[in-house]
Amino acid sequence: MLTSSFGSGYGMGYSSYKEAKCFADLGHEVTVAHCNQDIDAYTDNRIKFIYLPIKKIKFIDFFFFYFSLKKFFKKVISINEFDLIYIQSLEFGLLNLPAIKQPIFYFARSSMIGLNNVLKKEGIRKNLFNKLNFSILVHLEKKCLRYAKKVFVKSKIMAGEVKELYGVNSSKLFVVSGGIDENDFKVNNNPDSDFIKNLSIPLNTKIILYAGRVVPQKGLIYLIKAALELLEKYNFVVVVAGEHKNKKYFNSIVELINNSVYKKSFYFIGHVNQLDMNSIFNIADCVVTPSLYEPFGMVNLQAAFLGKTVITIEVTGSIDLLGKYSRLNVVKSGSVMDIKNSLKKVLNNQTNYNLANYNFKDYLWIDVARQILK
Repeated sequence: MLTSSFGSGYGMGYSSYKEAKCFADLGHEVTVAHCNQDIDAYTDNRIKFIYLPIKKIKFIDFFFFYFSLKKFFKKVISINEFDLIYIQSLEFGLLNLPAIKQPIFYFARSSMIGLNNVLKKEGIRKNLFNKLNFSILVHLEKKCLRYAKKVFVKSKIMAGEVKELYGVNSSKLFVVSGGIDENDFKVNNNPDSDFIKNLSIPLNTKIILYAGRVVPQKGLIYLIKAALELLEKYNFVVVVAGEHKNKKYFNSIVELINNSVYKKSFYFIGHVNQLDMNSIFNIADCVVTPSLYEPFGMVNLQAAFLGKTVITIEVTGSIDLLGKYSRLNVVKSGSVMDIKNSLKKVLNNQTNYNLANYNFKDYLWIDVARQILK
């Protein structure tokens, strides 16, 4: 498995961790080449881990990574040792893929062109430097798609996007969803009150949770605007669990909040380790994923597994699995009004608690791993 992220993060990093672990559970020998310096919480003595250093400097990091890869496959490990190569990050398109004789499988978690199209609609423009960076990423992405024997996507939405924007044949695409883990996520009827106390959240206050990176495509600003319109009438707080990846975007959100009288109703707690998210989900009354671009949305599945009300957009891939989940509210992408109306249902206690007809055991990670291996 070749992945830029392993363990950390709510999407690809967590997926790579669970898949690798389940491959080992099923009796396979697994080697993970990754770019995360600290994976102590996710290590497994059955899996061989090799760290690939990459310096995070736009455009220049491609050169660092290219030479790291060359050294890796020349001095550290031979590609011929493996039966198959599972690529989870488009950066590995820097490899000489045509020369690899083993079958290559590629996980297309999103697409650069699809993401770019969404950001264009938001009026976000690239400078010359970013345009060059984007062109390189698209080239690497196309290379991975071209030389892969099979391309994995996590939703029908993503399958359609890869076919339409990259011309990938349907016979090459395989939809395999994200999974859920009963060990990582457990319902707690007595949620961590210490966590609430540490944040100084008043008792009997409803908690709206956003979990994800703070970047334009995640649409957090639309949740903030909806919340600001409701705070005059309703008693609730918004907890934002996620790293601030875009300083300009984050500052625009902070400015919006600071210009209101409801500053104390918003809590930015930064990045939370995936393995600690269970306690955060359990204190929430509702989880909102207001993304403008969300090929799957692992957070939605995790929240639903714990019986939480989920508000998400109509183009979220996880709707494939959650379409019949009774506490799912689907809103129009970028619509403050839709988010506001859905939040009103939560704040007025109008949500449906009937979960009897939904079986999450169909989506365990071990079954996801079996599908991939098949």
